[in-house]
This record gives sequence, structure tokens and C-alpha cells, in this order.
Amino acid sequence: MTDTNNPLTQPTTQYAVEPAETLKELPEHKTLALENSKPTAKKNYALITGASSGIGEAFAQILASKKKPLILVGRNEQKLKALSAELRQNNDVDIRFLLIDLARSKDMPQLPSKLKRMGIKIDVLINCAGFGKHGLESQISYEDALNMINLNCRATLSLTKLFLPEMLKDNKGAIINIAALAGLFPVPFMATYSATKAFVINYTQALAEELKSTGVKVLCACPGPTATNFYKSAGINTSKHKSLQDLNDPHYIAEQTLQALKDGKTFTIIGAKSTWSKYLPKLIPRKLLLKFGASLLRPDEA
Repeated sequence: MTDTNNPLTQPTTQYAVEPAETLKELPEHKTLALENSKPTAKKNYALITGASSGIGEAFAQILASKKKPLILVGRNEQKLKALSAELRQNNDVDIRFLLIDLARSKDMPQLPSKLKRMGIKIDVLINCAGFGKHGLESQISYEDALNMINLNCRATLSLTKLFLPEMLKDNKGAIINIAALAGLFPVPFMATYSATKAFVINYTQALAEELKSTGVKVLCACPGPTATNFYKSAGINTSKHKSLQDLNDPHYIAEQTLQALKDGKTFTIIGAKSTWSKYLPKLIPRKLLLKFGASLLRPDEA
């Protein structure tokens, strides 16, 4: 039986986390630059941030295979252009990409109206973009800390608030916010990152409760350690940490997240070795939990 309120199961007409070192400001003329800005017959699209690699790219590949038109958001023009072309060719579906620096852009409020003028409506929002930095908090730069907050928290909140009103108006839509296990409890040596993901968890769960009587579905997904660019850009040598030896495949994470949304869940932890994490805050005293968190990613200099 088809869920009439799930935009991912609706028939559509046929016709991609950046490494931290790339988090430099985009040229002004590139900001909010949408590839193929020609108007289209009114269609519902999924917008995916962090779409050029990792879990975001996996979401794009899966949804494109289901003939879902997509807006891929990221900063790497070359990767987004190649991915969009590949998905269009392989799936015969409208795929466009949008260049925007989510950590810095002041132009985000213009995005819904820009898309609307082209006949594009967003009925699925997947906030997947994010990055972290590993090390002593005193040694992480102010700029990196602020960018983590802006990208992981501010961008997630901003895009949710920008596209939610139209979803509520239609009484149909879906919002998926990607958090992390690090948001379930404090993680020393990733203090800012851990705090930003705690925000994503609390914000998304609260929003899901507020919207439970509407047709808009909201899901917070906490993936276990996953084989993406995240660890390299965060400055983490995975070979030195036992907890990072067996990484999840991004496609598995994306598939399980979409299944959780279909099942009506509002919160899910993904990864066979990760589901136990949700019990830690309940079973372990706070002091011991902090020691456990510190033991996971202790750097050599600490």
C-alpha cells in the first residue's frame, strides 16, 4: 500500500561532505549558481546537501534510481557537474546542482523563491553536509569552530525553516537531518563537532514531535562510522583507532535511512555495531561517559 504522504514513493514524470581543506569562500558570482536554471514544468524535487561525496552522494544515486528529480547542493563544481551528468544519463531524470557555501552564505533566504521561479518545489530535504575537526579544543582554530557551527547547525536549521512552510501548506513532505553518534554524548577532542551534532539530534526530534499530526515526515539519522572523506578532513588517522577499523558503506547508510523514513521512524541509529550507543547515556554515569568518549579519539599530543 502506497503512503500518500511520503514524497519518496510518489510517481514522478521522467525526462552529493566536502573535505575541510576545500572550505574556502566561493567566488561571489558562484554563490547560488544553479546549473541549468531554465524553467521546468512544475515538479517536486529532493534537495540534498553535501551531495558531491559520501552519504550525500549515496542518497543522490538511490533517489535518482527511483526517478526522483534532484537538486544537488555542494561546493565542488567539478564533482557536482560530473555526478549530475552521470545520474541524468543513467536514470533519465532531471538532476541539477547548486553551488553554495552553506557555512558562509547570506543568500540562503533567496533559495526557495529562486527555485519557485523555475517551477521547482522541494518536497524532500536531506541535510547531509557537515564537517568536523579533531584535536584539542584549544588548538582548533576559531574559523574552523565557527564553520562547524554554521554548517552543521545553522545551515540545517536555515534550510529546514526555508522549505518547511511550503511542505506544511501541501501537508506533504520529508526532512532528513543527518546527525552522528558523537551527538549522543560528549566526545572530548571533538568537542565542537559533538556539540553541533547534539543540536541536530535535539532540534530534529523536537521538530518531529511538533509535526507528528501533519503530513510532513521528519527523521534524524545517526550513522555509525562510515567510509567517507570525513575522517581525513577532520585530521583523524583511522588506522590508530580500533573503533574506526570497520566502516559502514555510505550506500548502506543512505538505504537504511530511507527505510527508516518509510517505516515512520523519527530517530534512527544506523550500523550493526552502533545501535548500542543509544543506551550509553542511560547506563553509564556522566563522568565515566566522558572518559569513554575521550578514549575513542584521544590524539597523540593529549
